[in-house]
Amino acid sequence: MEKYNFFASLPDDLTLEAFEPLVETGGVLIERIVSKAHRTPEGQWYDQDRNEWVMVLKGEASLVFEGAEVVHLKMGDHLNIPAHCRHRVSWTSEQEETLWLAVHY
Repeated sequence: MEKYNFFASLPDDLTLEAFEPLVETGGVLIERIVSKAHRTPEGQWYDQDRNEWVMVLKGEASLVFEGAEVVHLKMGDHLNIPAHCRHRVSWTSEQEETLWLAVHY
């Protein structure tokens, strides 16, 4: 059994946000997301078929939910996003990487 460190081996090139699957089985995907000054392009929304639970383990981010609700997340904050709840990332820290743990189920 091989072990990994969530905080190690961060991508050198963060021109694009990095989505890295950690575990994928049946109806569950667990991934590490690495952001730095990323946001969802204006006018685009995530509208996912599965629920998504996210936690910020490092850095900060803001999510906007359709209907104008804004949720600011900092280290340790987490939330559950129901399937088909339209949302977008409006801001991630420019000073440091934002590391997300995401569970799609």
